[in-house]
Amino acid sequence: MEDKQSIRLTSAEVAHLWNTYMSDSMAICVLSYFLIHIQDTDIKPIIEKSLNLSKKHVNDIQQLFKKEGYTIPQGFTERDLNMNAPALFYDTFYVHYLKQMSRIGISAYGLGLSIAAREDIRKFYESTLFESIALDNDVTSVLLNKGLYIRAPFINAPEKIEFVDNNNFLGGLIGHQRPLLGMEIAHLYGNMETASMGKALCIAFSQVSKTNEVTKLLLKLRDKAGKQIESLGSKLEEGHLKVPMTWNDTVTDSTVAPFSDKLMLFHINAVMATAVADYGISLAASARKDLSLMYTVLITGLGGQIEEGAKIMIQNGWLEKPPSATDRDALASK
Repeated sequence: MEDKQSIRLTSAEVAHLWNTYMSDSMAICVLSYFLIHIQDTDIKPIIEKSLNLSKKHVNDIQQLFKKEGYTIPQGFTERDLNMNAPALFYDTFYVHYLKQMSRIGISAYGLGLSIAAREDIRKFYESTLFESIALDNDVTSVLLNKGLYIRAPFINAPEKIEFVDNNNFLGGLIGHQRPLLGMEIAHLYGNMETASMGKALCIAFSQVSKTNEVTKLLLKLRDKAGKQIESLGSKLEEGHLKVPMTWNDTVTDSTVAPFSDKLMLFHINAVMATAVADYGISLAASARKDLSLMYTVLITGLGGQIEEGAKIMIQNGWLEKPPSATDRDALASK
């Protein structure tokens, strides 16, 4: 039997731990800033809990990487944070932001658990997953109690079992379409909420960015997010279904940056990457051809914007290189 302590970390385990470290070190900066400006006494304890969890995750990964002989990432530090900046968001933003982040955490930590083989890594991601589930429950309870929870549209219960009997179920690219399936509605609604958060972040960050090229990209992404919201919302409205509210009015008029441009661009790129993943899942779950085409267009467009953001980070020396395979050709050429 293998000695569990001598088993090396796999590439999947190292990569996911590295991504977790980067995300949680960013979260420490963001949540620390939120904590000094939040006024709602129901939301504040959840921010404190989220902040403490992120600090714990970062510390756990630091200890693990030291033990394994891996370089600890730089991630994000107090140099990326301006605690003296005035509030950039109103209280309602914080609780909706936490809801989205807990959802993303459940997905990310669930993936980390599923790809891990070593027992200590599985235990780490099992713990982080259940922490995110508990956090999501806390946030949801606050949203419900304050009347801020955005419920997806309701649909009537089916009266009988039915089977699809013609190709009209798949629809066409134009013309009359069958009513949306419940799962298609769920994806449209959830994607609109993510796009709304992305737009609000772009509005806020574009007001405070200190780098001209970053500001230009954020303004472009702000407008693109607005068009995504329109595209997604139009599918719901065609079916006479409600659309979720946007977050545009949760941003203050502050022009003082609470975060470095490096952190803000990393955050926006991470949100876009999440959106691409969500659109891919939505594409697979949507039977209607017009929805498949829409998601394909959205994925292609966001892919280009992620690349543009990465290029700006590279040009400014902000993009930390993730763990990678050894370049054997380079070694052989020495």
